[in-house]
Amino acid sequence: MNQVIPVSLYGVDVDKCESFYSVLPGLVEDSVDDEEYSKAIFTIQSKASMQHIKVAENWSQRQPFAFPEEVTNEIEMIVRTVSYPDVALLEHLLTIDGIDTQRVSEWMHFSTNLYPIYSQKACDTLSEMGLETPYKLDDMASYGLYVSRIEGLKMYAPAKGLPEIGLPRSRMLQLGLERFE
Repeated sequence: MNQVIPVSLYGVDVDKCESFYSVLPGLVEDSVDDEEYSKAIFTIQSKASMQHIKVAENWSQRQPFAFPEEVTNEIEMIVRTVSYPDVALLEHLLTIDGIDTQRVSEWMHFSTNLYPIYSQKACDTLSEMGLETPYKLDDMASYGLYVSRIEGLKMYAPAKGLPEIGLPRSRMLQLGLERFE
């Protein structure tokens, strides 16, 4: 590749990154068959709402939440207000009992189709590629770094690097990173 590496990928092992892109289509080809995920992601048709959060909660098989109305209103306001790729407004959600960055990332993924789902294995693979990416469930800044790494991978991807399978690119990259050896 003779293209400029995005700042968010500064320090990446270029050979490992190019190897990742070369095998990515094969790593995610079965993801189009994930009916549960596809049904959940394509259920979402309108702007972010608590209904989308319920979809995310059902997909991730989490214990259903039962927040007081004022907390529900606050969550919905934040989810509707945040603008990709910013995560700063999401920090406040970590003050709610039972909420961590993994859960917030699922909410945002299903609410926007843009935010990636935060994943220990994907963070580990990024770190192995020379991009130190911590996985901290209580630290929104770590999730923000993960978001910027995924966005950098989208920008740096060669034309054939991201398969056209109808799923969000952030999901394909997350799955690919989890499966990359």
